[in-house]
Amino acid sequence: MKVVPTTDRGRATVGRVLEAACDLFNAQGIRSTSLDEIGAAAGVGRGQLYHFFVDKSDLVAEVVTFQVERVIAGLQPTMEAMSTSDDVRAWCEAVVGSYAATPGPIRCPLGSLINQLGDDDRAARSALQAGFARWERLLEAGLQRVADSGGLRAGVDAGDLAAALLAAYQGGVLLTAVHGDVAPLRRALRGVADVALVDSAARISR
Repeated sequence: MKVVPTTDRGRATVGRVLEAACDLFNAQGIRSTSLDEIGAAAGVGRGQLYHFFVDKSDLVAEVVTFQVERVIAGLQPTMEAMSTSDDVRAWCEAVVGSYAATPGPIRCPLGSLINQLGDDDRAARSALQAGFARWERLLEAGLQRVADSGGLRAGVDAGDLAAALLAAYQGGVLLTAVHGDVAPLRRALRGVADVALVDSAARISR
């Protein structure tokens, strides 16, 4: 039976397992990663794994939730500071720059998980859906501040733009992975941003 850690030591053990599993899943995929590999990387035995996780599906769901929290924590400072069209463009360029500097495989830390989940991974799918919803809401809130400052073109809805940028990001990352070049990601994000944003110079002159 799964046990929820109640001590600092137990929570630290679970944290190591989730960190190790997350890194291994990102590097070699969920299906290719065994519990023994995760235990070895985390420095825990199989008995401890089953003490805190019912089975691999349970662990996968916890890892997805863990990854969602890591991604959201990384996004929050930028999203919460977003208030002008220049901020949106800077975010787009920062996203492209981060992938240009990535030495390993190009993939979205959340989007790359969806095709690895099995039919039985319902809890993990729910966690992933919730993660994308939080990401979109963060972006929408930032874009609404941009709209309030006059940075969006007339008729552009912050929620629709958030969904479009997120879709452009996902598609751009996929094509960047295919071609080994960040140009598709840059074009995808700029294409959406250029249609929706008011240039700062034009906004000042009005």
